[in-house]
Amino acid sequence: MILRALRLENFRNHAESVITFVDGCNVLTGNNGEGKTNILEAISFGALTKSFYASHDSDAIRTESGGFTLQAQHLAENGVQYNVVLTYSQPEGIKRILLNKAAVHPLSSLVGLVPVVILSPENNGITFGGPAERRRFLDVLLSQASKSYLADISEYRQVVRQRNKILLDARIAKSNPTALLEPWNEQLCKYGARIVVRRAEAVNELQPIVTRSYEMIAGKDESPTLNYKTSVECSEKLDVHRTAENLSKKLELLRIDERRLGSTLVGPHRDDVDFHVNSLQLRGFASQGEHKTFLVALKLAEFDFLKEQTRETPLLLLDDVFSELDEARSHNLVNVIQEAGQSFITATDARSLPDGFLEQTQNAHFGVKQGTVARAPQAEHTR
Repeated sequence: MILRALRLENFRNHAESVITFVDGCNVLTGNNGEGKTNILEAISFGALTKSFYASHDSDAIRTESGGFTLQAQHLAENGVQYNVVLTYSQPEGIKRILLNKAAVHPLSSLVGLVPVVILSPENNGITFGGPAERRRFLDVLLSQASKSYLADISEYRQVVRQRNKILLDARIAKSNPTALLEPWNEQLCKYGARIVVRRAEAVNELQPIVTRSYEMIAGKDESPTLNYKTSVECSEKLDVHRTAENLSKKLELLRIDERRLGSTLVGPHRDDVDFHVNSLQLRGFASQGEHKTFLVALKLAEFDFLKEQTRETPLLLLDDVFSELDEARSHNLVNVIQEAGQSFITATDARSLPDGFLEQTQNAHFGVKQGTVARAPQAEHTR
């Protein structure tokens, strides 16, 4: 997938910006707060229908404007063009998406059409934070790779919301929710089992790719491992029917606790992924550099996974990645990026990139200042 051009209107710092990209590495430089990351955020909006940077769509509206518009022109590897127009208006809080001039319903059906991998400081919670961040990583990955997974996770979240409401209402009213819960229990086991099995399979599939990516960046002295930790017993063969039965048994086992707490205690929304380096848990024992290296390797593995699953090369968005890597690892990462496909890289200073990188004909350098974007001449790259 190639992003040919992007147009932003009243998006964050950008009153109106039109950018034509190259097929290789597109480097965006400028001081903090000038609008570099806004461009990556807009690219993610056009692919995932939401920001990786903010919790609410309204946060992306430029001050004193009533909404924003972004237009993205993509070219797939099979030659098909995808023109995405996304608008968000206030005070209604309405988001609309057009794909090749046709309205997209539901909006989530756009997800996966333009696969995208994002590596940003906002992702640090994947290795540093709690289980929710790691579950979200898997859900975004698998939702882009599979329409059926996206449908299952959407249905599952609705089931959990309904169960939680029934349990909480019953706790307040001191009533017995058994009859009301029964149909939702069946749905939880049905969708929950599919999610658990697919996540476990994905972690197994990611393991050798993470190992390979980690070695390319840091060498072979460190060995990364991933382990999916589920709240329900999952057989080695990852059988959906057996996992659903185990979920049902676990629901019955924790029935009293759920009523007491008014919350669903069983299912993939309680699961986690353990990360280790040289058999030591990443969260408890790894250095800052090991955390960053693991995250970079995980994101490169996500790239390869999506490329294989979607038969389309993802867009690679790298936000301020090189500031926390040493020179050797930065150099190794750049070598990987140049072979990956089209990428978008932000940096406060072009000098953080290897010598000669921006002079390569397949790469381009854009300066971003106060929400305006200008492409630098090819030779304009001083040390």
